[in-house]
Amino acid sequence: MSEAPLPELLHSEPLAAAGYIRLVRDTIRFANGHQVDRAVVEHPGAVALVVLDEAGRWLLVRQYRHPARRNLLEIPAGTREDGEDPERTAAREVREETGFAAGRLERIGGAWMAPGFSGEFITFYLATDLRPDPLPQDHDEYIEEPEWLTLDEVYDALDAGRIEDAKTMAAVTLYVRHLVRNGGAQ
Repeated sequence: MSEAPLPELLHSEPLAAAGYIRLVRDTIRFANGHQVDRAVVEHPGAVALVVLDEAGRWLLVRQYRHPARRNLLEIPAGTREDGEDPERTAAREVREETGFAAGRLERIGGAWMAPGFSGEFITFYLATDLRPDPLPQDHDEYIEEPEWLTLDEVYDALDAGRIEDAKTMAAVTLYVRHLVRNGGAQ
């Protein structure tokens, strides 16, 4: 079975911009001739990190997320600078959000976070071999003291609704898949 042809982009109209995010209206035409408008939030991409200590515990941060109007318990993450390599972003973000540098960063996957309207793609990394090496937090963030949880405690937090962040949920799947592929070793 062959894949359907991609729609043709006929027109892209900028509607608004704020910081690193732009809102555009794209007009596309499908192979059947139907023409439609799509609102798209353009995003430079991000990284998210499963940060593990030597005991295999996950480092999670509690961070205020304005659209949710609350603090969310989540894995460390950050937006890529324009044109920045994801691994470079990951190395910076782990230091800013956790106070640790990772001696080892390993890509474990990637995901479109809300492809119905957003171009945000998150690249996921496993960060290990930690050593204290903090960078200042971004001026527009306030991250509380990190929480260390075993994988079972992460599952319990998911079951209890303490973790409601989609990237953290995706990270659990990618991490467990990584463990299976590597024979259960970190």
